[in-house]
Amino acid sequence: MNNENERKETKINTKEVIVPENTAQAPTPKEVTEEIPTADQLSEETTAAVTEEATEVVESSEEVPNVENTDTTEAIAEDELDTTDLEADITEVASTQEKIPTEIPRSSEMERYYQNKEADHQEIEQLIATAERELADLKLRKALMEADFGQLLQYYQELILPNEPISPIAKKTLLEYFSYELLKPLHTVGLTQGSRYDVWQSKHFLIQYQLTETQNLALNFQMTPIDSRFTTAFMNLMTVKPREMVVEVEDNQVLELVRQWHVEHVFSTNQLSLINYDLNQLLTHFRELGFTITPSLLDNAHPLQVRLDSEFPLEASVLDDIFIKAMENPEFDFETLPEDRYQVLLDQEQKLTISEMAEGVTSLFVDSDNRRRSLLDFFTSYPFLVPLMVR
Repeated sequence: MNNENERKETKINTKEVIVPENTAQAPTPKEVTEEIPTADQLSEETTAAVTEEATEVVESSEEVPNVENTDTTEAIAEDELDTTDLEADITEVASTQEKIPTEIPRSSEMERYYQNKEADHQEIEQLIATAERELADLKLRKALMEADFGQLLQYYQELILPNEPISPIAKKTLLEYFSYELLKPLHTVGLTQGSRYDVWQSKHFLIQYQLTETQNLALNFQMTPIDSRFTTAFMNLMTVKPREMVVEVEDNQVLELVRQWHVEHVFSTNQLSLINYDLNQLLTHFRELGFTITPSLLDNAHPLQVRLDSEFPLEASVLDDIFIKAMENPEFDFETLPEDRYQVLLDQEQKLTISEMAEGVTSLFVDSDNRRRSLLDFFTSYPFLVPLMVR
């Protein structure tokens, strides 16, 4: 501020002393007592003053900038500052992002210790669970070895029927022991383990046991042929149902046995009689174990009173052969009944009624009176009647 005042005073003083060059002499006021300098002196002094003033103005212009230039410069500086700050922020963010992965603290020794400890703990728990399952399985297998049929039946109902998750070995063991108890009467005719784990072998047939889709136990029989040149397949003859405590016999398989014996001659009459005896021994044993046997052509525990429908028509040649055989035996007789029916009278008050039905179907009614026998036993006793059913 002082410099500006001095410059203003200097300008004022300079204006006061400047005299035009053509003026020879300035007027002399009365009150001025000092000598007035000459024109040359004034000219030199004025020139020096102007030069000095110009120098000071230039210097002051360098020191104190113009107001407009100052504002513009400050605005540019602020823009540059903002740009610089933005670039600095971007650089800082990028630097921070680059440092994120490296700035995650590594697990300390204590953290690694507890992590390893937790992993070991889980592994031990898994080993314990596995060992407990194996121990439970061993205990189950031991209990199966020591169980009687009642206990085996209970295990079957509790584990097999609901399809509980037990080991394959325990399941195999349970089915093996359970099936052996079912087939126990065949021990008298040499019941042994077959070539496969699920097959038992006796003198007259092989027995294969397997679970059905409903967890029942199917017993499939393969009869031993009289001649080794013949081969037979397993037939699903019986199904044991532990839930209902019922044993079902497939009658169509019984008729297949009759066909193999009478038509294909795979078995002899004596052999089929032995097969019939062994199979009925099993049915008797099933009853002793608490099972109910559904009525069947195989069961000889009841008198045979059953109706059979043959798929073959009643041929005159077959009827003639039956008539001839009946007439040859004094204990037999042959009668003609109304409505195209015929009756064969047999010994011991037994009889067979033959009816010719529509569409070429032959109907038979077998009545063994009070004699308990199976259809196998009946047909092996009267083979001349077999062509009515199988050919």
